[in-house]
Amino acid sequence: MSGIRRVLATDIDGTLVGFGGENDLADYLARRSDIGVIYLTGRTRHNAEGLIHRHNLPGPVALVTDTGAEVYWGRELRADDRWAFQQRKDWSPRRVQDALTSVPGVSYAGRSSHWRLAYRVESEDGLSSARTHLIRAGVPARTLWDPADGRLDVIPRGALKGRALRYVLQNLRITAHHCFVAGDAENDSDMLQGRYQGVLVANGSAELTLHLSDRIYRANYPGAQGVLEGLRRWLKDDAARPLASPPGFVS
Repeated sequence: MSGIRRVLATDIDGTLVGFGGENDLADYLARRSDIGVIYLTGRTRHNAEGLIHRHNLPGPVALVTDTGAEVYWGRELRADDRWAFQQRKDWSPRRVQDALTSVPGVSYAGRSSHWRLAYRVESEDGLSSARTHLIRAGVPARTLWDPADGRLDVIPRGALKGRALRYVLQNLRITAHHCFVAGDAENDSDMLQGRYQGVLVANGSAELTLHLSDRIYRANYPGAQGVLEGLRRWLKDDAARPLASPPGFVS
């Protein structure tokens, strides 16, 4: 945290990578030692770490994985057991599977981690039925729907990027004013609808644009170039002072 004045809190897939410009953004962040990066992703730790290294992106101040279920600190990626415990309290993959095992048009597609179960859904009716079955079974969980892929992911109720980001910022003693958020998809919505300034990259979900505040800039460029575009607008007159290192997370 030494010398860091601000943080970029950003999704990875579709926001930092996937549309070109990754090297330009990596070079910019390498020159800005005052900006730390908090990565928030639906990927697992292993997958996210590999992608960050592959594109020469800065080592994280914090890495939030599985859409908010896990928090890791610093370049060493020290697991935050307190946060993970909060997620485990009411998360039961077995109960999810039991609730959805006989729903017509819904089939189990596997799991990428302890925190995410994937299902193939054949229609909108199947999607509605799956959500109804989870509620009737009293299963505390969130659902993420990808209509393009016909995929429904079921994750812990408390696995929210915005919620995890608030927790990380509190531990880092960084205010919302010093945090800039970037995203493109539904699972970024609670970050983009928070108190932060930020950017929705040009390839972002059209539905998100209907609910964004005027603090969120709509970039002209997709992916990393859009993040860079937003950062440059945000930083042109920001003169925040350096912040203290958080207790227990000194790197």
